[in-house]
Amino acid sequence: ISSSAQLFKMPEELTLKCKCGAVECKFDALPRMCFNCQCHTCVAAMKAIEGKEGFDGTSAAVDGGVGIAIYKSNNVSVVKASSDDIGFVKVGDQGKIARPYCNNCKTLIFNVFLPNWVAANRNALTKSDGAAFVPEGTIKNVNCKVAFDPKAVPEPKHNSVPVGTIMKFMPLMMGIGCDGSNKSEKALIPEDMAKVEAVPITWE
Repeated sequence: ISSSAQLFKMPEELTLKCKCGAVECKFDALPRMCFNCQCHTCVAAMKAIEGKEGFDGTSAAVDGGVGIAIYKSNNVSVVKASSDDIGFVKVGDQGKIARPYCNNCKTLIFNVFLPNWVAANRNALTKSDGAAFVPEGTIKNVNCKVAFDPKAVPEPKHNSVPVGTIMKFMPLMMGIGCDGSNKSEKALIPEDMAKVEAVPITWE
């Protein structure tokens, strides 16, 4: 490969696909960040989905938490997603975040799917050659203070979300550099949050 070819090498493209293939998304870059969220809310939602009868999906569990990859909306392309194949859960009757999963194999697709950014099931990501995506570097376990069993969470662990991670999140929360295109993906957004299945809050 010439030096010029290396200089202009195309960015890594990743695919997010549930185990049965009913839902598929593409990402034209590597994740903005990766971590494992250990909080009650994320873990309870994951366990509710993966505890459903007939679960045969790709588990999102990593170190007891939810292994996620963060992307801004600009990098997300939904290839295949039908409302018939997607269900949702929220945590608590007043939950504001609907987590989409495949109705068929019960794979959690996104831990968060908002207009400007997403938190994808990292375990369901594959590279262009079909190999599983493995992020470089050390992956932090965050929000360990509110884990179901904080002592069981392996290192490296942080009681909350580290400042450096929060700084990377800020532009996404504010919509800076995000095109908001996820809002057009109607299959991945529930029509009525009041009708979304609620996972009971048992830890308050």
